Amino acid sequence: MNMTNTGLPMGAETIAPGRTPRLCICVPTYKRPIGLARLLRSIDQLRFERVGEPAIEVIVVDNDPEASAATTCAELTHTSRWPIVYAPEPRRGIAFARNAAVRTAQSGGAELIAFIDDDEVPEPTWLDELLAAMGEYQADFVAGPVLPTFEGHVPGWILKGKFFERPRHPTGTRLEQAATCNVLLRTRVFYELGHGFDEGLGLAGGEDTDFSLRAWHAGCVIVWADAAIAHEWNPVSRARTAWLLRRAYAVGNNWGAFDQRLHPRFRGAMRGLAKGLVSLPASVVRGRHSIVQSLQLVAVGVGYLAARAGFRFPAYRHTDGH
Repeated sequence: MNMTNTGLPMGAETIAPGRTPRLCICVPTYKRPIGLARLLRSIDQLRFERVGEPAIEVIVVDNDPEASAATTCAELTHTSRWPIVYAPEPRRGIAFARNAAVRTAQSGGAELIAFIDDDEVPEPTWLDELLAAMGEYQADFVAGPVLPTFEGHVPGWILKGKFFERPRHPTGTRLEQAATCNVLLRTRVFYELGHGFDEGLGLAGGEDTDFSLRAWHAGCVIVWADAAIAHEWNPVSRARTAWLLRRAYAVGNNWGAFDQRLHPRFRGAMRGLAKGLVSLPASVVRGRHSIVQSLQLVAVGVGYLAARAGFRFPAYRHTDGH
């Protein structure tokens, strides 16, 4: 197992008993003023029942060169329960925004960082559950579920296909990777790895998978907290075949771009591609949701092969994906 600079294994270092930890809730944002305001107001409703309330600061990293989030932050800072720090990062790309959030948190002496997206709303016990799981399992990362909510009516085949539902696990389950749309981690992980999110990925995304896989390989303990729930507000524009296939292609493209050095998925991607092609004719009988599910398997495999051939897909070029 890899050791920290303190001589302790990853996950063993704890915050001194009786001392209030400093925690930053980091929110990368890009041209979502309504969603950002909804999120910031919901953060005010957090409550702590299982652990003591930490010293919280909210960091909003504006990835829009036109600084569109500045007004929202200024309007809410006077009524916010906790300080809001506005940090512009004009270089376009989610990795740039996440790294700017980490630098801002580090400069303020934060020991813990929670990431949540600007199209999400956490339940009041969200952070309480993440902190409780981190302490109970001596984890470096704790990830929680993101449940889908739609901003309007969506077709029945979307719900039947469960396209926006993500895997869940029992609390305490060990993971090899974690998304940063709902995660708590120790700030020192960034020091241990030597660098943060890979800015070379540009608008392609996948920086959170890459980062967490590197952390896992370095010996970090990543666990699941199933009660640490956030809700994602999906615009109706996502509930269509083109968006779903584009997302599936982007997932496969990210797998092929970086995981050969971390967590090879070639066999899985190729099995999915073959399964999608084989199941496609029968899916016509089962309905549209089944057709799209088969096409998604194909799209993941094609995206993977495209990345191995050197073609990268700029998934975050579209504001809907940021």
